[in-house]
Amino acid sequence: MLKELILDMIYCFAATWFFALIMNSPKKVIPISSLIASIGYIVYLMCVNADQVMIGFFLGTLVIAFFGEICARLFKMPATIFIFPAVVPIVPGLGLYQTMFAFVQDDIFGALEIGVNTILNIGAMSVAMVLMSLVAAKIPIKFKN
Repeated sequence: MLKELILDMIYCFAATWFFALIMNSPKKVIPISSLIASIGYIVYLMCVNADQVMIGFFLGTLVIAFFGEICARLFKMPATIFIFPAVVPIVPGLGLYQTMFAFVQDDIFGALEIGVNTILNIGAMSVAMVLMSLVAAKIPIKFKN
């Protein structure tokens, strides 16, 4: 279990690193964004292992948005530079794929079931990002350099 968790962190770190490179993120924030993604992904995995998938999407994204907002203030950069690449490993791409596959297989009810769950998971991620963005906007945090 611990070995799988560490491997998942490494895979998430690498995936975020390369996605941030593709997005032309500033070089000095790529390792930090990758670390944020790994932390958020571990939170997500802990919830998924406890059979709380939607809460996993919410809490994982909330953790990513929280650290992204803090780093945005530390580095005096937009929060999206940290949040967008970091949230990519959590995006429910498999659910989207399975929904389209079910439609192609002419399994309308299966597609609707998977699709609704996927949309709800994406909604949980959106609410987490908006919630943290609103909280960060209301709290005046200044870091000295």
